[in-house]
Amino acid sequence: MGIRFNPGLKSMGINPDQIEKLIEAQAIPLKSAQKRRESVVKEKDEIDKLSQMITELDGILNGLKTKYDFTKLKLDSSHPDIIDGSVQSTALIGTYELEVRSLAKAEKELAYGFPDKDDYPVGFGFLYIEREDAEPLEIDVEPYTTLQELATQINEEDAGVKAMVINTGYKPDAYRLIVISEQSGKEAKLTVDEDTTFLEFKEQVTGRNLDVLFEDVPITDTDNTMDELIDGVTLQARRSEPGTRVQISILHDIDATVEMIAGFVEKYNQIAEFISGQFKKDAETGSFGVLSGDSSIKFVMRQLQNALFAAAGNTQKYTTLAQVGITSEPRTGLLQMDESKVRAALSTDYEAVSKLFIRSSNSVGIADQLANQIRRFRDPGSGVMKSRKRALQKILESHDQDIERRQARLEQKEASIRQQFTALEGTLASLKGQSDFLKAKLGGGQNKGS
Repeated sequence: MGIRFNPGLKSMGINPDQIEKLIEAQAIPLKSAQKRRESVVKEKDEIDKLSQMITELDGILNGLKTKYDFTKLKLDSSHPDIIDGSVQSTALIGTYELEVRSLAKAEKELAYGFPDKDDYPVGFGFLYIEREDAEPLEIDVEPYTTLQELATQINEEDAGVKAMVINTGYKPDAYRLIVISEQSGKEAKLTVDEDTTFLEFKEQVTGRNLDVLFEDVPITDTDNTMDELIDGVTLQARRSEPGTRVQISILHDIDATVEMIAGFVEKYNQIAEFISGQFKKDAETGSFGVLSGDSSIKFVMRQLQNALFAAAGNTQKYTTLAQVGITSEPRTGLLQMDESKVRAALSTDYEAVSKLFIRSSNSVGIADQLANQIRRFRDPGSGVMKSRKRALQKILESHDQDIERRQARLEQKEASIRQQFTALEGTLASLKGQSDFLKAKLGGGQNKGS
């Protein structure tokens, strides 16, 4: 909307730059409204950061507030090369003795050799693969079918068996077809009838079940994974070693539990540092944090502290965090964790430490109290975090409407100012033209008379 001003304006003492300054002066209320909006946006961004920190703390608390969440177990094997495994939090603490007398094996049938896998035909007819727990598999062997083609044909049936061609290196008939049951155990036995083909099979490996002694009780299974032997425990037999007794121990995982508690302390301190930082004066700017005037964040911190330091129940061994090595720094409110003391408490009485955090029949643990408080913060109807976000959003919407109105008014004023000065420029140009004309006339008459 800019225009080119005639130098005649300057001759009347009007500088075009002053017109721009006049328009800028009209824009001051708009810029003030935009700055107010920017301030609210910064405040909302900080509230969003705090809300995200609270959500992350809640996630940590979900791993602490019930017995099965809090309890971390590990499986220790005296011979992990023979038996190892994994454990769930529902398993019972204890030590068990096992002996792997033989592993479960899959049935394998091996054909006699052929000189080539891709060019030498295996004859024609039918190949019958009988399976212990299913209908026989019938393979139609066309004339000139090669060994590799037959293996592919068997695999395409997807019938619980797989075939492959192996190169034994023993010439002249180095290539042999092996058919393997995809299941192990006696029930997965295979029998191959080669019919009129040139193939001839022999049993290479006899399918058998796992044979294990568990606390001197014979145990068998069709594969080498024992997932129903001990509740909450999956054992994997790696190799057989008759005569070797393997000790399997289900223990509390102190390392994992300490790491989990340390994660909780870190997330809590992140919130405490964020809130306290809002009330500290910046050394360079001399100003406080964006949320320093927001009373809701003080309320959040106060409620978290109340939940954190509430007694967990007077019938328990531990009733405060300080008793297990987690104290609060009086000046900042930050938690300080003495890892060695926490580890010692867990090693001495893991269950007692867990009851300090978890929800039980006779008490509400610290983690559960904090989680409940966070749920109240985030309540859609009355939660302080939700309410604050809604309030800020409404303020932003109000600012947007105000800015839109001011922007429209400014554009109208700017257009009016420019129109007026454009008209003034035209008038001045006209007057100058008249002045020049009169000067020419008067000047011309004087020359003629002379």
